[in-house]
Amino acid sequence: MTRPFFGMPAEPAWSGDPVAPERPPEIDVAVLGPVEIRGAAQPFHRVAARELVVYLAFHRQGVRSDVWAAALWSDRRVAQSTLHSTSSVARRSLGRSESGVDHLPRRGRLLRLEDTVGTDVDRFARAAASPDPERWMDALRMVRGRVFDGLGLCDWAVLDGTQAQVESMVVDTALKAAAHYLRRGQGEEAEWVARRGLRVSPYDERLYRALLRATEVMGNRVGLRSAMEELLRVAADGDPLCRAAGPGALTESWRSFLHPQTMSLFRELARGGIPAAGGDPSRL
Repeated sequence: MTRPFFGMPAEPAWSGDPVAPERPPEIDVAVLGPVEIRGAAQPFHRVAARELVVYLAFHRQGVRSDVWAAALWSDRRVAQSTLHSTSSVARRSLGRSESGVDHLPRRGRLLRLEDTVGTDVDRFARAAASPDPERWMDALRMVRGRVFDGLGLCDWAVLDGTQAQVESMVVDTALKAAAHYLRRGQGEEAEWVARRGLRVSPYDERLYRALLRATEVMGNRVGLRSAMEELLRVAADGDPLCRAAGPGALTESWRSFLHPQTMSLFRELARGGIPAAGGDPSRL
């Protein structure tokens, strides 16, 4: 089988274009929302064993024990016996493949998952790379919430850049799909894909601009203002003065929270016009 496309720990997590596998994996590590390990032989009764499997699923060429130990327990050193028991529990929980081989075999100094273990990120990337917009929709249907939600031991996915790359891939796919459906005048589809992107990146103003355009295409003037008020609430999160002022009016106090292009787009759409196409920065 072809190997997934995440590199070694010392390299960027994302390492190339997706390649279609020969067949679906027997174990699916799902991280496009609350973390799940689907198809394992037994429940993961130890948190560290579960998180070790997730870590290994995104570091496919194998990891030494000192490397994955530092990733899972960044704040302290752990005994060698703890590392051994953690990997053993992970191995037993995953079980064996249809061919009788451990999904997490013993390979000397390195821990590496067999290709029988895949991820929903692998499947998302393959679908998102297709030229077919229906496949983009298939990819976005996999998104259930914030990526890597529920990891408890350490923010390794943040620290090594994996989470940022996965989020960027989802957002780029949502923006690509939204632009396609907006060009076709399909506002409901554009709204849906923008909402999927916002599940992963709720502060990305590019997605909100796509959402604003979608409400305009649908002729939903109430939805236009509702979407803008939603963005204002998100932008003002943590600022008591702006929350007290309320999101009902676009005043000078909001300028420090929203990109000027977002403000301009809303005003143009509220007047019934769409500004000329141009650059679409995320937010400042």
